[in-house]
Amino acid sequence: MPSTLRQPTRFAVFGVPMGLLAQALEKTPRPITLPYLLAQGSRPGEPATPDVILRSAKYTQQELPVRLARRVRQFYSLPFIVGTNPYIQEVARLYASSFARLSEVKPIETLEDNDEFVEKLQKLVDDHADIVPTLSRGFIECGEYMDSMKVSNFLNAALHSRIGVRIIAEQHLALSATAKNAGEGQKRSGAHLTPTSVGIVDTEMAPADVIRQSSEYVRALCEATFEMAPEVVFEGEVDARTMGIPVHLDYVMTELLKNAFRATVETYRARRRAGTASAEIPPITVTLASTPSHVSVRIRDAGGGIPPENMAHIFDYAYTSVNKESKDTGNHGMGGEDPMDISSSALQSSMGTLAGLGYGLPLSRLYLNYFGKSSLDIVSLWGHVRMAN
Repeated sequence: MPSTLRQPTRFAVFGVPMGLLAQALEKTPRPITLPYLLAQGSRPGEPATPDVILRSAKYTQQELPVRLARRVRQFYSLPFIVGTNPYIQEVARLYASSFARLSEVKPIETLEDNDEFVEKLQKLVDDHADIVPTLSRGFIECGEYMDSMKVSNFLNAALHSRIGVRIIAEQHLALSATAKNAGEGQKRSGAHLTPTSVGIVDTEMAPADVIRQSSEYVRALCEATFEMAPEVVFEGEVDARTMGIPVHLDYVMTELLKNAFRATVETYRARRRAGTASAEIPPITVTLASTPSHVSVRIRDAGGGIPPENMAHIFDYAYTSVNKESKDTGNHGMGGEDPMDISSSALQSSMGTLAGLGYGLPLSRLYLNYFGKSSLDIVSLWGHVRMAN
């Protein structure tokens, strides 16, 4: 697309100077790699020096407007009737306003300048925290007006970019915070700060520890929802280490475990009603294996597998095993399908949801594929087990 834009329309009236947007669109985002993030940071476990902070600030200030401008252009290119959807407009306006605010920041020359920049950056992270469910609702409402493949391509680009924006922003927030208080750095950035961390990157991440934390949360959610939950059993190389971003792994494992817990409980309850269940609910097994350069994780459950006709759609956006009626009404329960359902709500509790808008698996795959070295595969033995690798 040329740097000159069309006359102002629904996406060009958000207060963004057209010349400023066109200028940003002429630049190309630089790829993000874990080695680059480490090279731009401090030594593992050490507070960032002033030079490190200012170098990171310069990179962040240069890179984020370029990425945000491309998202504004992406929303601008949507079909008119799709772009007028209030949920999609809300996200489009958010990207435009974030671009405008960051573009107006003066060059960061001092730590005091950086303090002001950090406040704006933290607001960006907070403001963009809930755009995934907002986008989901928007495209569910106007799905009939846009080809599903085009929707998928749009969401892949938008969510891939969102991951990059958050990595850059949260890395700088974490580095800036460590210079003042490491504990505050963990609070502000959501990072798992350890003696082996450089910002949000952990050079010696222990996947088993992250998965245990994820499983404890999901187990509590499952018990609050179903009044029962399977145990999680770890096996294999549980002491394996690798470089990565713990908060990303936590998101992915939480989504996979939600699926495993829900399927296991629902299958167990169905078999118990039929008189074919074992005395105890089957456990979920997490197996870890490692090589010098990779760690593999397998989650195996006895949730009955996935129907063959559904396997081709599990990575589709907005695909979910929650019935359509539940989604339309906002009730993620089972609609009283069985008197044993807990308060007619088998999927939702005050702590969160075990199923919902259908973005968990595709977004998990985007997280794992972001640096080009990880993947997500689902293997199903219909009627028996399901495995996520």
